[in-house]
Amino acid sequence: MLPFDMSGYVFPIVSCTPQVNPERPQDRIFKVDRFLGSGFWVDDQGHFLTCKHVLQELTPGQCPAIGQPFGDARDHYIRVIESKMHPSLDIAMGTAQPTSPSQFLPPRLLDIFPGLDTTAFGFTEWGKSDGSLNVEVRYLKGHVTRTSTEPSGLPTPYVVEVSFGCPSGFSGAPLLADFQVVGMLYGNVETKIQGYSLSEVQDGNKQYRETAYRIYEYGLCHRVSDLVKFLASCGIKPFT
Repeated sequence: MLPFDMSGYVFPIVSCTPQVNPERPQDRIFKVDRFLGSGFWVDDQGHFLTCKHVLQELTPGQCPAIGQPFGDARDHYIRVIESKMHPSLDIAMGTAQPTSPSQFLPPRLLDIFPGLDTTAFGFTEWGKSDGSLNVEVRYLKGHVTRTSTEPSGLPTPYVVEVSFGCPSGFSGAPLLADFQVVGMLYGNVETKIQGYSLSEVQDGNKQYRETAYRIYEYGLCHRVSDLVKFLASCGIKPFT
């Protein structure tokens, strides 16, 4: 059983097109276009983290917004005022109104090591109905499988790999250990292994060769220390 409701800490990010409200022309309304990924609050001043590639999926005329898929606010979206992107890593910081409802989890600044038990909360999409975007919260559980100081061509100075994949929509979700933030998911490493057994079966004059394939998928995440360093460069002291 989870110790608290994670919906106030982690949220879906969507792309919206601003439109004029025909009933109140002075107001702006949003037409939700598509689900982009996940994000999570880092303080009570409206700052949050997500992946750079999540915000880069916006097209001209669109703006990002924070979804509130639970309760009475499920059709209300919080406008993202501005965003800043890391020059090389897949990290982005966004800012919403300081009055936006935000709760944040504490960081775990100790080293990440193979075998560390980890969990992740994020969102996946299952289409639209009646003009509303439908997303579901999902919970993943596993452990750190590998760490490396060789980036191996990935957008990170330090590889952290976990035993579960990063599903579409989980980019920007926090990686947790004992409900403390240890990193942020941003993608996958896929290793295709051909595990085959040659089994020639004769059936009359026919011969058959049976081949089996297995695919192992591992998630990738940035370390919380990289997140804190980037936020500090933006003039933000997170998790306070």
